[in-house]
Amino acid sequence: MADPVQFTPLEAAGIEQRLTTRSLGRPLHLFAELASTNTTAFTLADSGASHGTAVLADTQTAGKGRLGRQWTSPPHLNLSCSLILTDPKLLRHVSWIPLVTGLALGEAIHRACGVGISLKWPNDLLHIEKKIGGILCESTSQGSRISTCIVGFGLNVNCRETDFPEELRSLATSCHQATRRFHDRNDLIAGIFNQLENWYDCVLSEQLEHARQSYEASCVTLGREVEIACLTGQTIRGTATAIGQDGALLVSAMQEGKSRTLEIRAGDVHHLR
Repeated sequence: MADPVQFTPLEAAGIEQRLTTRSLGRPLHLFAELASTNTTAFTLADSGASHGTAVLADTQTAGKGRLGRQWTSPPHLNLSCSLILTDPKLLRHVSWIPLVTGLALGEAIHRACGVGISLKWPNDLLHIEKKIGGILCESTSQGSRISTCIVGFGLNVNCRETDFPEELRSLATSCHQATRRFHDRNDLIAGIFNQLENWYDCVLSEQLEHARQSYEASCVTLGREVEIACLTGQTIRGTATAIGQDGALLVSAMQEGKSRTLEIRAGDVHHLR
């Protein structure tokens, strides 16, 4: 018989009891099934939901990944969550939000599940080079000012290899696959909210150099040969060397016969082996 923790339901009351946050996860909207937690979070934000409001789904059927990709999650196994961020001081540094979100997720997963996490710039969480989670940040603006940022993340917690489509089994993994144990998702998501607030507070207090150094220490993209498909359609090949002051990926590349350091702020990054 499978370990019953695999099927422990998500429970709002149990999550809230574990929170040490001021705002993140307060309130928490828990759904049995959603098409996309980000879409639902935008709807709530349009209705005036407060900073820190969380949308959590036991099952996500049409979740959104980066660059229009789909992120789906079967019932009872994983975490699909979105947070509404509206604090204007935090949103002044919106480029740092996906990066510190990755740091918080990695720390919480390690604490709750004992799984070591590395970060692929800017949005992926890896365990031994396989994807274990992803982050999608979407924002709305009023004039030139960002007014709302929705931070969505999906984590593979208790899925087994057979729960992945065959074409993803060599590319993706889960906390269960890493440890051969099932994990309490209520404990994990509460820990995530707690760590996220700590890191968002770091950005709020403009401790950005601390965030930059911490991200560099966890980022396996640095030092790698990379190929980046930019949103403009341009493809860049070079060596990822550092994280910039605003969270950009610095890449040393040859352009017009000269070595240049490029600042990449968006794009699809491939690690070249």
